[in-house]
Amino acid sequence: MKKMINQKKYLIVGLVLTVVLMNLPVILSCCYHHITGAPVSIGGRIDLSGVDKTDKKIYLDGQWEFYWNNFIISDPERNNASSFIIEVPGSWSNYSVDGEKLPAGGYGSYRLALGGLEYDNSLTLYIPDYGGAYQVFIDGQLASKSGIISSPRADLYPVRLSADNTHEVVIEVSTTRFSGLYMTPVLGDYDKIISNNTTKNIIRFILFGFALFSFFSLIFMYAAYVRRKLNSFWMPVMIFLILIRMMLTSEFYSFWQKILFFNLSYESTNELMYLTTFTLKYLLIYLVEEQCGINFKNWEKKGFLIYYIVLYLTYLFVPNEIYNHYLSVIIPMLTYILDIYLFVKIYRNRQRLEKFGMVIYWSLIIVILGLTIDSYYINGKIYMDMSVILLLFFTLFSSVITLVYSMRAGDLYDDFTQSSSRLEMANKQLKMQKEYYIALSGQMSEIREIKHDFRHFIGVMLRLAEEDKIYELKKFLYEYVKKTEMKPLPVFCENVVAKSIIGYYYLRANESGIPFEVQCSINRQAAMSDSDLCIVLGNAIDNAIEACRKMDNSEMSFISVQGESVKGQWLLKVKNAHNSIPVIRNGNFISSKEGKFHGLGIRNIEKVVESYGGFLKIEYDDKVFSLMAALPEKENKADDMPAV
Repeated sequence: MKKMINQKKYLIVGLVLTVVLMNLPVILSCCYHHITGAPVSIGGRIDLSGVDKTDKKIYLDGQWEFYWNNFIISDPERNNASSFIIEVPGSWSNYSVDGEKLPAGGYGSYRLALGGLEYDNSLTLYIPDYGGAYQVFIDGQLASKSGIISSPRADLYPVRLSADNTHEVVIEVSTTRFSGLYMTPVLGDYDKIISNNTTKNIIRFILFGFALFSFFSLIFMYAAYVRRKLNSFWMPVMIFLILIRMMLTSEFYSFWQKILFFNLSYESTNELMYLTTFTLKYLLIYLVEEQCGINFKNWEKKGFLIYYIVLYLTYLFVPNEIYNHYLSVIIPMLTYILDIYLFVKIYRNRQRLEKFGMVIYWSLIIVILGLTIDSYYINGKIYMDMSVILLLFFTLFSSVITLVYSMRAGDLYDDFTQSSSRLEMANKQLKMQKEYYIALSGQMSEIREIKHDFRHFIGVMLRLAEEDKIYELKKFLYEYVKKTEMKPLPVFCENVVAKSIIGYYYLRANESGIPFEVQCSINRQAAMSDSDLCIVLGNAIDNAIEACRKMDNSEMSFISVQGESVKGQWLLKVKNAHNSIPVIRNGNFISSKEGKFHGLGIRNIEKVVESYGGFLKIEYDDKVFSLMAALPEKENKADDMPAV
C-alpha cells in the first residue's frame, strides 16, 4: 500500500513539475521588463541611458521601423519605400502592405534608434539561434551576419561607437519561411559574447559526446545482453533520432551543416526537424510499453501513428503564411496529446510498473521538458539563452536509458545465474533423493535377507535351547546380532522432499563425523513449492556442512536443523559451528566454495523467502552461524495434498 501511495505521489509530482518547468521560462520572458526594469522600444526608438551595459545583455524588443522588400544599408539606391511600425519579436506575415498580407518568404529591413548608448569597449548585436539569413549594422558598421546559406550561427564583428549620443541599428533579413524577426536581437559586449559562445560550443560537444557514448553503449548492450530480436531494436533507433535532433538544434546545426546535411540552409531542415520530433514522440509509446510494463493495444499504436502522420502532413503542405499566422502554436501544442495520454495510462496502471518503471517515467519528463522548452526557444517565446537545454536534457535522457538498460542487463545476468543455480540445485536434489533411497533400499534388502533367514535362525535357537547348550546359544545370538547390526535411517518429517534432502545431508554429515541434530515438523503440504523448499533447505544445510568440514577442531562441529509452525508462520532455523569469518561484499555473503555459481546460496534463499512474503535473518559470532527463515504458512487443503 505504501509503495502504491509513493508511486501515485511521484507521478503527480512529475506532472506538476512538467507543467511548471515547461512554462516557467515563457512566464519569465513575458514578465522580463517588469522583473528587470529593462526598457522596451517604442515607435522605433529605445532609451538605454539607465541600463548597465557592463555585464548584461540588452534585449531590443518592442516596436521597430520596418521596410518591406528593401535593404536600406546594402542597397541604398532602392531606399525609397515607406516604413511602418512592427513588433519584434514577431512575424511580418501578420501585417499588410497596400491591403495585402505579407508572405512568409521575402526580405526587409528593421531599423531602431538607440538613445543614451555610451560604451567604451567593442559592442556587437546579433540574433541568437535565428534560422534565417541576416545582416546587422550599427551606425553603418557590420556587427553580425548569418551568410547567404542561412545558419543559426552568425559571424560576429566588433563595433566601436562614435561619440554621438544616438545610434542607429539596422537589421536586414531574408527568409523563405520564418517571416521576420521571431527571435529577439541582443546587444552586448563583443568579447563577452564571443567567450560565452565559445563556452557554449564546448558544452555542446561535451554533451553530444556523452549522448554518442550512450548510443554506442546501448547498441552494445542490445547486441550482447538484452535482446536479439529485430523488432525490439527501436530503442537504438530512438537514441539515433535523438542524436539527429541534437544536431538540428539552433546554433549546433552550423557545425554539422556541411558535414552531414549537404550544406542545406537551416530553413530547409525544418521539415526534418519536425519529422524527427514527431517520430521521437511516437516512439515514447514503445519506451513506456517495454520499460514500464504498460501494455498498449494495437488500435492505440495505430491511432497515434495516424495522428502524427496527419499532423506532419498538415505542417508539410499548409502554406507558410497560414501556418505562421494560425498553426505555429497549435501544431506543436497538439503533439502533447500523446504525453497527456501516456501520463493517464501510467497513472491508471501504476500498480503494474516494472522495476525501474518510475525512473523511465521521470526520463519521459526530461524528454518532454527538453522538447517543449527548445520549441518555445526556437520560436522566440523565451528570451533567456536556452540553446543547450535540449542537448542537456537529451543527454540526461540517453544516460538514464543506458543506465537502466545496463541494470536490466545485470538483472538478466543475475536471473540467468540464479536460474542456473536453481537448475544445479534441482539436479542435486535428484542426486540427494537417489542416494537417500539407495541407502533406504540397502537397509530394506538387508531386512528382507534377515527375514528370509529368520526361520533358519529360529530353528538353530530351538535346537540349542532343547539341547540345553546355553553357552553356544549366547555365542550364536551375539554373532548374529553383530552380523545383522545396522544403523537405522531416521524419519525426519512427513514431507517427501524435505525428508530426502535432510536424509542426504544426514548421511554426508555422518561420513564426516559431524553431529547432526534434526527437529523438524514439515507437513506433506509445505509452506512452499518442492523446488523452493529444495533451494532453501539444500543451500542452508550444504553451507553448514561446508563450514563444519573446514573447522580445525572437528570435535566442536555440529549442525542443528529445526523446522516448525508457530502462530501461522513456518520457521526454519539452521545452526552450525564454524571458525572462519564470513566474507560480506555489497551486503551479500560470499561463499568460499569453488564452483561456477558459488556465493548465490544465501541470495537464492533470500529471494525465495521474500517471494512468499517472508524474511531472512542471519546471526553469527566467532563460533556459531545461524540462519532463520520465516514465511506465512500455507493453508492445508485436502485437495491440494500430493500423494506420497
